[in-house]
Amino acid sequence: MQVQENTTNLMAEFMFMGYHLSMAENHEIDDLLSKLSADEKIRLLNGVGSWKTFAADGKLPHLFMSDGPHGLRKQDEEHYSDINDSIIATCFPTASCAASSWNREMFTLLGKSIANEAKKENVDIVLGPGINIKRSPLCGRNFEYYSEDPYLAGTLAAADVKAMQQEGTACSLKHFAANNQETRRQTSNSIIDERTLHEIYLRAFEIVVKEADPATIMGSYNRVNGEYACRNKRLLTDILREKWGFKGLVVSDWGACIDPALCVKAGLDLAMPDSNGYLPSKLKESFEAGRISMAEIEKAAARIIRLAKEKAALKASRTSAQYAFDFEVQHKASLKIAEESAVLLKNENAFLPLSKGKIAVIGELAEFVKFQGGGSSHINTKHYPDAVESLKNEGYEVSYAKGYYSGFCKKSELQKLNAPLIEEALNLAKTAAANNMPVLFFCGLTDAYEGEGFDRKTLDFPPEQVELLKKILAVTKNVALITFSGAPVVFPFRDEVKAILHMYLCGEACGEAAASLISGKANPSGRLAETFPLRAEDTPCFNNFGDTANDNVEYREGIFIGYRHYETKNIPVQYEFGYGLSYTTFELSDMNVSLPKVSCKVTNTGTRAGSEVVQLYVKNPEAEYASKENPLRPLKELRGFEKVYLEPGEAKTVEITVDNNAFCIYSAKAEKFVEIAGEYEIQLASSVKNVHLSQKVQIEGEKIQDHIVPVDDEFYKAHSIAVHKPGEFTVSDSLVDLAKHSLRVKIVYNFMLRIAKASCKSKYEDDPSVKIMVSAMTENPLESLISTSGGAISEKLVNRLVKWANGKAGKKEQ
Repeated sequence: MQVQENTTNLMAEFMFMGYHLSMAENHEIDDLLSKLSADEKIRLLNGVGSWKTFAADGKLPHLFMSDGPHGLRKQDEEHYSDINDSIIATCFPTASCAASSWNREMFTLLGKSIANEAKKENVDIVLGPGINIKRSPLCGRNFEYYSEDPYLAGTLAAADVKAMQQEGTACSLKHFAANNQETRRQTSNSIIDERTLHEIYLRAFEIVVKEADPATIMGSYNRVNGEYACRNKRLLTDILREKWGFKGLVVSDWGACIDPALCVKAGLDLAMPDSNGYLPSKLKESFEAGRISMAEIEKAAARIIRLAKEKAALKASRTSAQYAFDFEVQHKASLKIAEESAVLLKNENAFLPLSKGKIAVIGELAEFVKFQGGGSSHINTKHYPDAVESLKNEGYEVSYAKGYYSGFCKKSELQKLNAPLIEEALNLAKTAAANNMPVLFFCGLTDAYEGEGFDRKTLDFPPEQVELLKKILAVTKNVALITFSGAPVVFPFRDEVKAILHMYLCGEACGEAAASLISGKANPSGRLAETFPLRAEDTPCFNNFGDTANDNVEYREGIFIGYRHYETKNIPVQYEFGYGLSYTTFELSDMNVSLPKVSCKVTNTGTRAGSEVVQLYVKNPEAEYASKENPLRPLKELRGFEKVYLEPGEAKTVEITVDNNAFCIYSAKAEKFVEIAGEYEIQLASSVKNVHLSQKVQIEGEKIQDHIVPVDDEFYKAHSIAVHKPGEFTVSDSLVDLAKHSLRVKIVYNFMLRIAKASCKSKYEDDPSVKIMVSAMTENPLESLISTSGGAISEKLVNRLVKWANGKAGKKEQ
């Protein structure tokens, strides 16, 4: 049956939604729609290949997308299965690193720099930044995210998005929403009460939408309160579009569109990637069955056309000079951000910076520097100096020993590989001790420990590194740690070493940045954007995260995550939120409060130029946090910050605008943020614990008791999803779940597992490129596999797998 055309005039609809298009622009979109057949309109809602939108045989311009968010990962279509096969591009510091700069200017530089390369490569949309909140430090993808605090994450991301889009490159803010773990991320169900959802997990998105107007938002894989994010009308329409006024395009994460008709009706516009006809055919069936109207299809199609036209016109207006960029300039930008973001965690007796002379460098991460994580954000870069080369370039006489093997290998081979390296390292340590040489031990998480598609099991360093450090410290105590990871770790022997400089994953200039900071050419000014706990068991969601949660992930800790948890409940940590040292000292004085402005004078009282981050916290009324069993609010919350650079002896007045939600909670009853009456304390600090100045203020408002909605077991039960049994399986279930109930499915599962591993060039299972491919193949809903397998997995095969798992044969085969 041929689909009937039903073109509607969308002008009134778009004006209602706040698009404010000119009458001519609306008519032009209507005109383009009228030239498309109904089949073409339906086809427009699904991507072409891995990265493009549908052009309808030249009737429409297309959009081209590329992975980000800390560099351009542009791929050729035929290499989609290999996430590490992409063009040469600049790798900037990852989000977890750059967020430690607490510097909006660095994110402006980052956004503009990435846009430079996007323009050269004709990329219309960069998929990023990622601003999911760090609910647990064990999330394998935390290196791509900013912070445990939504205000800090949203404010920095807004600067990034504004800068990139001002250069003409669209952003895709991701992953919307409550995507806070990698374990079973394609099927997990985040169960969150309304207050927690709005105050913590939606707040950063709200800030960016309202301040930076991102062109697109990417819907996440997971469910939220029982419904997939990409077909969650409450998220995509009620909140995102109607409450916040979002005007752009909603794009699915790759393979996250489950039941296209429901997704489009909920507010999804574009399903990615190309499903080889599957999603359009299902959408057409739904239209013919009356499950979706042509007006709803056209609404989504018009948004795609609008953005494609805008980007096509922009590209046509550019001169050749606007397409040019210089890799060296890009590299210098990456270096600057890295230097601004590294965090000095310990510096006993001013051990750092090191005077020029002889130094011992131990640890293979000094030579094969860990500067990015694994997964869809992996960037292929040019070669730049490693830390050993960079230290030599700074004038040091470097003796170097690998100490341990940091690459991929079979676990049975690791001890054999490490034995001679350990001996070499200990000999160097003995030489260093005999000659009073400082030892720099380069250590941290290797590529096998963190990446997209899997979560970490522990906060610990690799055991071979810990054992080696123990042996080195038995020889000499003159040791500093130069550490690398995308997320918190438990630092081994932190009380015994002289200094700890945490580089995070700071991009392609990592080696040079480390040398610059070690030498004192640059002064560390990073401050932690997340808490470093003493142990994983202290984290608020420890018993409801990753493998412990199954598919129903209950956010029972509520708003008490990160420092909100540790400070309110007085739990000791390694290093608190906002913490970081400098090679100089600062003094804060002359506090003045005139809401919404707060100011103070900052003086550099040391002998080196450096930067201080003035952090503004609001301490809530005592009665609201005093109960250790059932506090109503956290002890304090970050509500503003500014970073200031000062020469020695220089003083500047810093003015901070307080967050407009500073004295509010989200009321599930009123369905909005409401200001709560009480006596608050405004604190100016250099970390959440280190308060320098404070002043109390009285705020008029409403009683908190009138807006607190209790959350009990019934809430979590009501929003949970049931584990399917034989007879109940659908295409929304995963291959790994079906394989538990059918021998025939298990055989197919094992075969696909081998295919997934073979499609990656690495032969080691610890390689993130293998892990992400395996998790996608086994944990994705079956319908998602049809969309993402490039035609290798057909609808017919999927239906057969479901039938086997549901049928009598499947029951016999258990």
